[in-house]
Amino acid sequence: MRRPLIVAVLGLGLGLAACGGGVSKADFVAKADQACAPGNAAVASLAKPSNLPDLAAGAGTLATTVDGQVAELRKLEAPEDDKVLVDGMLAALAEVGGAARTLQETAGKTDDAATAKAANDLKAKTDTAAAQTEAYGFGACGRALREPVTTLFQGGNAVVKAAFVAKADALCTAATRKVAALANPTSLATLARYLASYVPIEEKLFADIKALPVPPGDEGTVADMLTAQSAVTAKDKEALAAAQARNQRLLDAVDEESASLITAANAKFDAYGLKNCGTLGAF
Repeated sequence: MRRPLIVAVLGLGLGLAACGGGVSKADFVAKADQACAPGNAAVASLAKPSNLPDLAAGAGTLATTVDGQVAELRKLEAPEDDKVLVDGMLAALAEVGGAARTLQETAGKTDDAATAKAANDLKAKTDTAAAQTEAYGFGACGRALREPVTTLFQGGNAVVKAAFVAKADALCTAATRKVAALANPTSLATLARYLASYVPIEEKLFADIKALPVPPGDEGTVADMLTAQSAVTAKDKEALAAAQARNQRLLDAVDEESASLITAANAKFDAYGLKNCGTLGAF
């Protein structure tokens, strides 16, 4: 007479086992997004920094926010089958917090080169973390960091670019003065002497500009600008060789080739805000 009771108990046990698979992905995602929401609200209002102290402060706010989000997410139970994947996502989010902390430190030290590197690193790590969390299905965790990080990145670009332009402009102005002090050539011989002094001034100027910290995000633009100038410098060296060889015909040909290169390089410098290195300069 006990068999029905035993069967019922066994059936109940099987039912409990079937329900004991842990948290579902949908529940985990909902709890995760809820945990990230307060932090997202805190960084959503970050203003574009206009100086390094503001950039440091904004990066500090972001770092604290992301660290807090990661801490809360690690308290949640992840779906059993997704634990390795979730651990990877949380590690990626933690790297965003670390990158923001580095940006805070470098901007606080007014180190333009390190700040530019840190800003690029923060953007790259945010893109990676956001892509992973979005692919998993998170709505608030990760993806909501893109906008505040973009705001900080754009501020970092503007701040470092202002310093870059100011320093490059000063270098070009000083180099143009040196060129202006050279005696005007009146023959192939004096032109050779003029160019022998001019080319080293030109080479040092653009080597010094190349050594300046490049604004984050402008690496391609600055490289393109300096590449255009390198083509001009190469022609100036050819002109020097032609003048030293007293070869007027070759010199005329080099001058003709140089004209379009100079115009192109000047346009790039002017567009970047460096007219004293472009149309207003001697190079």
